[in-house]
Amino acid sequence: MHLRTDIQTPFHIDLDWWSSHGRSLDRYLREILGGQAAEDGNPAALVDYIDPQTAEVFQLTAMWTQVLTQRAHRADFITSTMPMTNAVLRALIENRNRPMSAVQIHRRINRGSPQALLRVLQSAHQQYGIAPARGDKG
Repeated sequence: MHLRTDIQTPFHIDLDWWSSHGRSLDRYLREILGGQAAEDGNPAALVDYIDPQTAEVFQLTAMWTQVLTQRAHRADFITSTMPMTNAVLRALIENRNRPMSAVQIHRRINRGSPQALLRVLQSAHQQYGIAPARGDKG
C-alpha cells in the first residue's frame, strides 16, 4: 500500500481492517460512551441516523449513532490533550466515516499542521485502520 498521498488526499476508517485484525470498532465506540452505552439489542445492528444539519438519513450501527447523538457534539469529544491518532479517529467517526483530507481534519481538530496530520494519517493504519479512501467520494 504505497499510494502517493498529500494533504488533500482523503482518508477514511477501513472498517474491514478492524475485523481482519481481530479488533472491534464498536468496542472503541463503547469506550467513548463510557457507562452510557446501551446494552439492549444488537449494538452492531444498522439503524437510521438523521443528520441534524442536512436531514439526510444514513445507516449506521446503533453504537455509532449513540456516539453521534450523545457525545460528538460535546466540547470534550476531541481535546487538545488526547493522542493525535485518537483525535483523527474521532474526527472521522464524527464525520460518519466520510473521507476527510489532512486539511479538513486540521480544521476540525485544530492541532498541528496539515503536513503533521498527513504523517499521522500515513501511520494510523497500523493502529486504527485509517487509510486513503480510494475511489470514495469525499
